[in-house]
Amino acid sequence: MLRDKFRGAIFLVGLVLLAGSFAGMSTAAVVDPLEQIKTTVSNIIGVMQNQELSRPDRKEVRREKIMAYVSQRFDFEEISKQTLAANWRDLNPEQRKNFERLFSELLKNTYIGRVEAYSNEVVHFDKEIFDGDQRSKVMVYTKVVKNNQEIPINYKLMSKNGDWFVYDVMIEGVSLVRNYRTEFARILAQDQYPGLIKRLQEKIDGREVIKN
Repeated sequence: MLRDKFRGAIFLVGLVLLAGSFAGMSTAAVVDPLEQIKTTVSNIIGVMQNQELSRPDRKEVRREKIMAYVSQRFDFEEISKQTLAANWRDLNPEQRKNFERLFSELLKNTYIGRVEAYSNEVVHFDKEIFDGDQRSKVMVYTKVVKNNQEIPINYKLMSKNGDWFVYDVMIEGVSLVRNYRTEFARILAQDQYPGLIKRLQEKIDGREVIKN
Protein backbone atom coordinates (compact mmCIF):
# COMPACT_ATOMS: atom_id res chain seq x y z
CA MET A 1 0.00 0.00 0.00
CA LEU A 2 2.79 2.43 0.92
CA ARG A 3 4.65 1.68 -2.30
CA ASP A 4 1.49 2.32 -4.33
CA LYS A 5 0.96 5.68 -2.63
CA PHE A 6 4.62 6.49 -3.09
CA ARG A 7 4.34 5.90 -6.80
CA GLY A 8 1.09 7.80 -7.08
CA ALA A 9 2.54 10.91 -5.45
CA ILE A 10 6.08 10.85 -6.75
CA PHE A 11 5.47 13.55 -9.35
CA LEU A 12 5.81 16.07 -6.55
CA VAL A 13 9.20 14.84 -5.58
CA GLY A 14 10.65 15.78 -8.93
CA LEU A 15 13.51 13.34 -8.60
CA VAL A 16 13.43 12.64 -12.28
CA LEU A 17 15.39 15.79 -12.74
CA LEU A 18 17.77 16.07 -9.86
CA ALA A 19 20.86 17.78 -11.15
CA GLY A 20 23.46 20.31 -10.32
CA SER A 21 26.14 21.04 -7.81
CA PHE A 22 25.85 23.99 -5.44
CA ALA A 23 28.87 25.29 -3.54
CA GLY A 24 29.15 27.26 -0.32
CA MET A 25 26.57 26.76 2.41
CA SER A 26 25.27 29.93 4.06
CA THR A 27 24.10 30.15 7.64
CA ALA A 28 20.65 31.43 6.75
CA ALA A 29 18.59 32.00 3.62
CA VAL A 30 16.60 35.15 3.04
CA VAL A 31 13.93 33.41 0.99
CA ASP A 32 11.10 31.33 2.41
CA PRO A 33 11.59 27.57 1.86
CA LEU A 34 7.87 26.75 1.94
CA GLU A 35 7.18 29.33 -0.74
CA GLN A 36 10.01 27.96 -2.87
CA ILE A 37 8.63 24.43 -2.68
CA LYS A 38 5.17 25.76 -3.46
CA THR A 39 6.47 27.60 -6.51
CA THR A 40 8.35 24.57 -7.82
CA VAL A 41 5.41 22.21 -7.37
CA SER A 42 2.96 24.71 -8.83
CA ASN A 43 5.17 25.21 -11.88
CA ILE A 44 5.38 21.46 -12.48
CA ILE A 45 1.61 21.10 -12.17
CA GLY A 46 1.18 24.00 -14.56
CA VAL A 47 3.26 22.19 -17.15
CA MET A 48 1.23 18.99 -16.69
CA GLN A 49 -2.03 20.91 -17.10
CA ASN A 50 -0.88 22.70 -20.24
CA GLN A 51 -3.02 21.29 -23.07
CA GLU A 52 -0.58 22.39 -25.76
CA LEU A 53 2.22 20.44 -24.08
CA SER A 54 0.03 17.33 -23.73
CA ARG A 55 0.26 16.62 -27.46
CA PRO A 56 2.40 13.55 -28.29
CA ASP A 57 4.74 15.62 -30.46
CA ARG A 58 5.41 17.97 -27.50
CA LYS A 59 6.33 15.22 -25.04
CA GLU A 60 10.05 15.99 -24.99
CA VAL A 61 9.43 19.72 -24.64
CA ARG A 62 7.17 19.07 -21.66
CA ARG A 63 9.81 16.88 -20.02
CA GLU A 64 12.47 19.52 -20.56
CA LYS A 65 10.29 22.16 -18.91
CA ILE A 66 9.68 19.93 -15.89
CA MET A 67 13.40 19.22 -15.66
CA ALA A 68 14.22 22.91 -15.69
CA TYR A 69 11.84 23.69 -12.81
CA VAL A 70 12.96 20.85 -10.58
CA SER A 71 16.65 21.40 -11.28
CA GLN A 72 16.29 24.76 -9.58
CA ARG A 73 15.22 23.21 -6.28
CA PHE A 74 17.08 19.90 -5.84
CA ASP A 75 20.73 19.38 -4.92
CA PHE A 76 21.80 16.13 -6.52
CA GLU A 77 25.34 16.32 -5.18
CA GLU A 78 24.02 16.45 -1.60
CA ILE A 79 21.48 13.69 -2.28
CA SER A 80 24.29 11.50 -3.63
CA LYS A 81 26.39 12.21 -0.54
CA GLN A 82 23.49 11.49 1.81
CA THR A 83 22.60 8.30 -0.07
CA LEU A 84 26.09 6.79 0.04
CA ALA A 85 26.71 8.08 3.61
CA ALA A 86 30.09 6.84 4.90
CA ASN A 87 30.82 5.18 1.56
CA TRP A 88 30.97 8.63 -0.05
CA ARG A 89 34.24 9.39 1.78
CA ASP A 90 35.89 6.36 0.19
CA LEU A 91 35.35 7.67 -3.35
CA ASN A 92 37.74 9.94 -5.20
CA PRO A 93 36.40 13.05 -7.01
CA GLU A 94 36.12 11.25 -10.34
CA GLN A 95 34.19 8.36 -8.78
CA ARG A 96 31.85 10.78 -7.02
CA LYS A 97 31.07 12.61 -10.24
CA ASN A 98 30.48 9.34 -12.05
CA PHE A 99 28.11 8.16 -9.34
CA GLU A 100 26.23 11.49 -9.43
CA ARG A 101 25.84 11.24 -13.20
CA LEU A 102 24.51 7.68 -13.15
CA PHE A 103 22.31 8.20 -10.10
CA SER A 104 20.74 11.25 -11.71
CA GLU A 105 20.05 9.31 -14.89
CA LEU A 106 18.60 6.41 -12.90
CA LEU A 107 16.23 8.70 -11.06
CA LYS A 108 15.16 10.39 -14.28
CA ASN A 109 14.45 7.08 -16.01
CA THR A 110 12.62 5.69 -12.98
CA TYR A 111 10.37 8.61 -12.16
CA ILE A 112 9.63 10.57 -15.32
CA GLY A 113 6.61 8.40 -16.06
CA ARG A 114 5.30 8.93 -12.54
CA VAL A 115 5.60 12.67 -12.92
CA GLU A 116 3.55 12.41 -16.07
CA ALA A 117 0.90 10.38 -14.22
CA TYR A 118 -0.39 13.54 -12.52
CA SER A 119 -4.20 13.56 -12.55
CA ASN A 120 -5.40 16.73 -10.81
CA GLU A 121 -4.41 15.85 -7.26
CA VAL A 122 -4.73 18.76 -4.81
CA VAL A 123 -1.59 19.81 -2.92
CA HIS A 124 -1.68 21.51 0.46
CA PHE A 125 1.38 23.35 1.79
CA ASP A 126 1.09 23.17 5.55
CA LYS A 127 4.11 24.51 7.44
CA GLU A 128 7.87 24.72 7.75
CA ILE A 129 9.92 23.78 10.82
CA PHE A 130 13.57 24.81 11.09
CA ASP A 131 16.22 22.51 12.52
CA GLY A 132 18.20 24.38 15.17
CA ASP A 133 18.98 28.03 15.84
CA GLN A 134 21.14 28.54 12.75
CA ARG A 135 18.09 27.96 10.55
CA SER A 136 20.27 26.36 7.87
CA LYS A 137 18.02 23.30 7.52
CA VAL A 138 14.25 23.01 7.40
CA MET A 139 11.42 20.53 6.86
CA VAL A 140 8.55 21.69 4.65
CA TYR A 141 5.31 19.78 5.29
CA THR A 142 2.86 19.19 2.45
CA LYS A 143 0.18 16.67 1.59
CA VAL A 144 -1.43 15.40 -1.59
CA VAL A 145 -5.20 14.93 -1.48
CA LYS A 146 -7.18 12.80 -3.91
CA ASN A 147 -10.46 10.95 -3.40
CA ASN A 148 -10.49 12.09 0.26
CA GLN A 149 -7.13 10.41 0.89
CA GLU A 150 -4.18 12.38 2.21
CA ILE A 151 -0.57 11.46 1.49
CA PRO A 152 2.00 13.41 3.56
CA ILE A 153 5.03 14.49 1.55
CA ASN A 154 7.69 16.36 3.51
CA TYR A 155 10.76 17.98 1.98
CA LYS A 156 14.11 18.36 3.73
CA LEU A 157 15.96 21.44 2.54
CA MET A 158 19.27 23.11 3.34
CA SER A 159 20.37 26.69 2.84
CA LYS A 160 23.09 27.38 0.28
CA ASN A 161 24.11 30.76 -1.10
CA GLY A 162 20.97 32.40 0.27
CA ASP A 163 18.66 29.87 -1.36
CA TRP A 164 17.03 26.56 -0.39
CA PHE A 165 17.65 23.15 -1.96
CA VAL A 166 16.02 19.77 -1.35
CA TYR A 167 18.29 16.96 -0.15
CA ASP A 168 15.66 14.37 0.85
CA VAL A 169 11.93 13.72 0.59
CA MET A 170 9.78 11.89 3.15
CA ILE A 171 6.59 10.23 1.89
CA GLU A 172 4.38 8.94 4.71
CA GLY A 173 7.45 9.01 6.93
CA VAL A 174 9.60 7.00 4.52
CA SER A 175 12.84 8.65 3.37
CA LEU A 176 13.72 8.34 -0.30
CA VAL A 177 17.42 8.76 0.51
CA ARG A 178 17.29 6.10 3.21
CA ASN A 179 15.62 3.62 0.85
CA TYR A 180 18.37 4.00 -1.72
CA ARG A 181 21.06 4.08 0.99
CA THR A 182 19.99 0.66 2.25
CA GLU A 183 20.00 -0.89 -1.21
CA PHE A 184 23.27 0.71 -2.30
CA ALA A 185 25.00 -0.28 0.96
CA ARG A 186 24.03 -3.90 0.31
CA ILE A 187 25.44 -3.75 -3.22
CA LEU A 188 28.64 -2.06 -2.05
CA ALA A 189 29.15 -4.69 0.65
CA GLN A 190 28.86 -7.46 -1.94
CA ASP A 191 30.44 -5.96 -5.05
CA GLN A 192 32.20 -2.74 -3.97
CA TYR A 193 32.11 0.46 -6.01
CA PRO A 194 32.67 -1.10 -9.47
CA GLY A 195 29.76 -3.45 -8.81
CA LEU A 196 27.46 -0.58 -7.82
CA ILE A 197 28.35 1.37 -10.95
CA LYS A 198 27.76 -1.72 -13.06
CA ARG A 199 24.35 -2.28 -11.46
CA LEU A 200 23.38 1.36 -11.94
CA GLN A 201 24.32 1.21 -15.61
CA GLU A 202 22.42 -2.05 -16.07
CA LYS A 203 19.37 -0.54 -14.44
CA ILE A 204 19.58 2.50 -16.70
CA ASP A 205 19.86 0.15 -19.69
CA GLY A 206 16.81 -1.79 -18.46
CA ARG A 207 18.72 -4.95 -17.53
CA GLU A 208 18.65 -4.76 -13.72
CA VAL A 209 16.26 -3.99 -10.87
CA ILE A 210 17.30 -1.73 -8.01
CA LYS A 211 14.72 -1.28 -5.27
CA ASN A 212 13.31 2.11 -4.31
